Amino acid sequence: MKVGFLFNHYAPHQVPHAAPYAFELSRRHPAFEVIIAYSAPHEKRMLDAIAALYPGHRCQFRHLRPSWHYALIDPIVSLKKLRRKREVLRNNLDFFRSLDVLVAPERNCLQLRTRYGFTDLIMIHARHGAGDREGGFDEKSGAFDFTLLPGRKYVDRLTELGRLRPGSYAVVGWPKFEVVRGLGKGRQRFFANDNPVVVYNPHFDQAVSSWRPMGLEVLEFFAQNRDFNLIFAPHVVLFKRRLRHGAHLPRRYRKLPNIHIDTGSMASTDMTYMLAADIYLGDVSSQVYEFLLEPRPCVFLNGHRVDWRGNPFYYHWNLGQVVDDVATQLRPALERAEALQETYLPRQREAFAYTFLSCDDSTAAERGADAIAEFLQRKRDGQ
Repeated sequence: MKVGFLFNHYAPHQVPHAAPYAFELSRRHPAFEVIIAYSAPHEKRMLDAIAALYPGHRCQFRHLRPSWHYALIDPIVSLKKLRRKREVLRNNLDFFRSLDVLVAPERNCLQLRTRYGFTDLIMIHARHGAGDREGGFDEKSGAFDFTLLPGRKYVDRLTELGRLRPGSYAVVGWPKFEVVRGLGKGRQRFFANDNPVVVYNPHFDQAVSSWRPMGLEVLEFFAQNRDFNLIFAPHVVLFKRRLRHGAHLPRRYRKLPNIHIDTGSMASTDMTYMLAADIYLGDVSSQVYEFLLEPRPCVFLNGHRVDWRGNPFYYHWNLGQVVDDVATQLRPALERAEALQETYLPRQREAFAYTFLSCDDSTAAERGADAIAEFLQRKRDGQ
């Protein structure tokens, strides 16, 4: 049986969420032929780094490209919409036709069914975000044959919404944490002082992101308050699709000694900045849960004046202070963040445990690979 793993994006942020399953599947279940398909050089570099953590793996690699004529216009088109993902699918239909199974950490690949009629292809979803945003629980979440889930939170939420069927999922944990540990990621220093380091991580979804209503105001706050350091590390899609999302940075913010800006390098995807900060500042990104691998103070920006209390899509806003107005509330929130952490710590630990399964006797990659193999065996047996 031929199993493909698809990474089809401009940035490598989805790779550590699914590549470990591929490497372990090839090591633990040699009956499967495992092919990892990627579409961008950044993805291949991260794949190579992760592959070194799984000696003896038998995965093959395949570079998927869009048509040459689309590749010429993509640098312009991508500023508004990420059409390239669809073009990669369309230009490589023969490859997908050769597979029995496709595993992907994104949902755009469902077009193979809805647009191209690949009804016999078994499709497995390996989620690449463990946050609470409403968009992570839509009908596409239930469109796969099988889904690997990070923890109990997703079982409960998706079951309530009618997105899960019995036997169509497995709770396996979060392999990205294992990748980060394996790559030896630790705390790095980005500033020549010991002032508190805040990481600002706005999401790209402008319906819920703090970027448009508050983003530049946040940057100006740190420009005027040099006793705090800022790492500006937004979701990589925010600036990649900057015309659509209104992502523009005045040049002067790039020259300040207390502001470090990264709109999409490898460090934005491998938890480098989440590990380097003392305080998390954000809105709806799932990266807050990665930040809480080591519990620390969190502050959330309510740029849309959402009535968030009791709303499961803002569950993580119970884990820190919520700021409605940057001018009057951000500095006091940052100043008291450390003192209030003792209050929020039990909630953070509870939410982290609810979001991510953790077991000492196996890794998430091993559990995910075994779950895929067991599901496919059941399919073979006609169950």
